[in-house]
Amino acid sequence: MSIDLFNKLNEYNNDPETKFVLLSSNNNKSFSTGGDLKELVEKSNTSEGVTPILSSMYSLVDLIHNFKKPIISLINGFVIGSGVGISINCSHKIVSENVKWSMPENKVGYFPDVGTSYYLSKLGAIGLYLAMVGNFINSPDLLKLGLVQNHIPFHLFNQVTNDLCLSPNISNKNDIDFILNKYKRNLKITKETSHIVKYNKIIQRCFNTKFNSVSEIFNKLNKELLENNNPNEKEWLVKTVTTLMNSCPTSICVSFNSVHRSLNLDLKEILINDNRIGNRICSRKDLFQGINGALIDKSFKPKFSPSSIYDVDQSYIDSLFLPFDNEKKELFYHKKLYK
Repeated sequence: MSIDLFNKLNEYNNDPETKFVLLSSNNNKSFSTGGDLKELVEKSNTSEGVTPILSSMYSLVDLIHNFKKPIISLINGFVIGSGVGISINCSHKIVSENVKWSMPENKVGYFPDVGTSYYLSKLGAIGLYLAMVGNFINSPDLLKLGLVQNHIPFHLFNQVTNDLCLSPNISNKNDIDFILNKYKRNLKITKETSHIVKYNKIIQRCFNTKFNSVSEIFNKLNKELLENNNPNEKEWLVKTVTTLMNSCPTSICVSFNSVHRSLNLDLKEILINDNRIGNRICSRKDLFQGINGALIDKSFKPKFSPSSIYDVDQSYIDSLFLPFDNEKKELFYHKKLYK
C-alpha cells in the first residue's frame, strides 16, 4: 500500500494538471490504524528482512513532507502509527470531532517511528509524554498542540471534498484555504475537552526535558504517586505508570532518546535514524513477544527483556542509531526505489 501511494503521489507531484491532492479514508471509523506490525515480525526472519517495508513507508512520509503542491488530509476516527506519519506531514491537516490519535508502538516492543519525533521533539515535555506513553489524544488536543490546523465537522467532509474537487478556480494554497475556511468550525479547547490542557502541569513536571534519562522520569512519577493528593492528577499518575510498566522497557528508552536527538535534526535525518532503529529492533524477541501478546494470542502477557527500564543498557540504545556496516540498508541509498 505504501508503495502504491508513493507511486501515485509521485505521479501527481510531477503532473502539471494536478493542482492539489486530498487524502481521506473510506472507513468512517478510522483514517489509518498504521502499518502491519505482524508483517514486520514475519519479514524479520527472511533473507531480505524488513528493509523494503520500512524503506517504502519512510520514503512515502518524506515525499508527503516535501510535496511541491498542496496536500490535504481529512482526518477522522483512529489515527495510529503510520497513519500519523502520513497525515501530520500534509500541508493542510483537518480534523473532525471524532479523532483518536496515538503512537502506541512501545506497548508491543517497537517504537514511535515514521518521523514523528520531528514534531514531538518540538513539544517539549508533552512530546516526550506522547512518545513514551502512547496514550490517545483527541481533536482539541491536536489543535492545542498545533499538530493540525483546523476542525471541520465530519458530516461536512463530503461537502468539503466536492467543493474542492469541483472548483474550477484552484491554482494555489490560498484558494484551498478560502474553501476550507468556509467549513471550519471552532472546537472548545478546555480542561473538560482536552487531556493535554487538563494534565499539562503534571506532564510538565514528570516529563521535564531537563531529565537526562528515563530513570529520572520514572523516579519523578513514583515520587508524585506517593506525594500527590490531587485526585485528578492521582488518577492520571496511576494510569501513566501502569501503561509504562506494561510497555517494553527498551522501546521506552528508544523513544526517549529519539525525541531528544531529533530536536535539531530535519525530517530526512530523523527518518534515516528511524530506519536504522527499525531494522535493528525488528530482530529483537521483544517485538515478537509484544505482537503475539497484543494481536495474536490476546491473553498472552509479553515477557520483555530486559524487564525493567533500570536494566536497559544505554550503550545498546546508542548503538541502534549508528550507521549500518552495509550502506545498502541505509534509507535513500537507492535513489529510485519505485517507478
